[in-house]
Amino acid sequence: MNETYIRQLMERFLNAETTLEEEQTLYNYFQNKDIADDLMPYREVFQGFSAVSGMDKEAVKVHTPVWVILLRTVTTMAAVFLIGLFFVVNGSNSEEPQQTMATNQPQHTPDLCEGSTPRDIYMCYLERKREQAKTYRSLKRMIYENQQ
Repeated sequence: MNETYIRQLMERFLNAETTLEEEQTLYNYFQNKDIADDLMPYREVFQGFSAVSGMDKEAVKVHTPVWVILLRTVTTMAAVFLIGLFFVVNGSNSEEPQQTMATNQPQHTPDLCEGSTPRDIYMCYLERKREQAKTYRSLKRMIYENQQ
C-alpha cells in the first residue's frame, strides 16, 4: 500500500474524519507484517481499535451446535432436580436426631448472640472471642503442667 495514503488516513483518523471503509483499510494495514518503522508505535493502537470495533479478521463468531445447547439444558435441569430432591428429603426428616449410647448428654448448641442492633451482636461476638481465648490459654497451661 502507498504509505503516504496511509499517513493521510491516519491523520484523518486521529481527527475523526474517516469513513468506516477507510478505518477498515487502516486496520488491515496494521495487521500486516510490513509496516514502516515510524508507524510501528501506532500498530498496537490500531490493532486494539480493530479488536474493539469487531473488525478483527480472527474474530469469527462460532455458533454452538444444537446438541451442545440441549446437553447443557438437560444437565442443568438434572442438577436443579437433584438439589430440590436433597432439600425435600432433608426437610421431611424433622425428627430429633437420636443420641448415641456413648453420650447420654443432650447435645449442646451454642447460644446465639441476640440483640436489637448490629453493635449489640458485634459486642456479644467479641465477648465470646475473649472467653474462648481464656479457655484456650487455660487448656494449654493444663496440658503443659501435666507433661511435667
